[in-house]
Amino acid sequence: MLERYVLPELLGQESTREGFARGVFRAAEENDRVVVIGLDVTGSLHLDRFRERFPSRFISIGIAEQNGAGIAAGLALNGFLPVFATYATFATTRALDQIRVSICYNKAPVLIGGAHAGLSVGPDGATHQALEDIATMRVLPNMRVLTPLDSNQAESMVYSVLRSEMTAPVYIRLGRAPAPNFTDPNDVYSVEEIYAYRFGEKPRLLLLACGTMLYPTLNAAEVLKGRGVDSVVLGISCVKPFCGDAVAHYVELLDIQCVVTVEEHQVAGGFGGVVAEALSSKHPVRIVRLGVYDSFGESGAPEDLLCKYKLDAAGIAEQVMGCAL
Repeated sequence: MLERYVLPELLGQESTREGFARGVFRAAEENDRVVVIGLDVTGSLHLDRFRERFPSRFISIGIAEQNGAGIAAGLALNGFLPVFATYATFATTRALDQIRVSICYNKAPVLIGGAHAGLSVGPDGATHQALEDIATMRVLPNMRVLTPLDSNQAESMVYSVLRSEMTAPVYIRLGRAPAPNFTDPNDVYSVEEIYAYRFGEKPRLLLLACGTMLYPTLNAAEVLKGRGVDSVVLGISCVKPFCGDAVAHYVELLDIQCVVTVEEHQVAGGFGGVVAEALSSKHPVRIVRLGVYDSFGESGAPEDLLCKYKLDAAGIAEQVMGCAL
């Protein structure tokens, strides 16, 4: 684990769905077993280039998520590497039965892309804002759950998964809105990798950020440092399997008094629950979970919604000062 003492350089803004599409394309250029199931949102997922470059490996079935999951399972069990990608709210709830039985039960190596997850869907509103997908996917046996920190990591993550000898399904959570891009585009993704940042000499607070919540959490840590609160921030991109031992090591090493989790997801059943479950058996410590509290999202600009739900830098810092110290 590499610990950093300065904020990462911002490399622009880009949605993780764009990095996802690049990763699929790169892997497909090297491996003709990679196929894509088209579910009428090809343009939204930036997979048009794949469809044009590999028309014989693009299977368009329209708005039929349940059928798509079944087709993906069949292809996977016959030697292909299918990418089943649509909006997360449709993939993880509408096609849940097929994912559970056809894909997970059979350990079918399907890459499931859940796009437009979290509040970043913005104006599309509650029906399209997947705030329950981590909870749904992480409880399924044989499923791995990934949450890329930015677009660069989404690309390397997808490329790495599809190049490996997949033996089970993988769910990758993707956002719609542009988000800060800051990881090295040349990095080779590893599930063991954790981005760690220290703010101050005597941290007693550990902030764990899931996916694209890392960058606003880093900015919140800067605000907290200015108020005399030292902390360490960890960016987590693999929710399942979770790096519980590594987090527990940090808690013990620094004598952490409080752990705060930050996610663009329902607090119930989400990333915070993963952390609580892991630490309760390894190193019990006070845990404060930040996210969406038992409510649907609503329509609005992504930045306004993050502000309303106190998941921007100012809101995260305010909540930490109010309940964690």
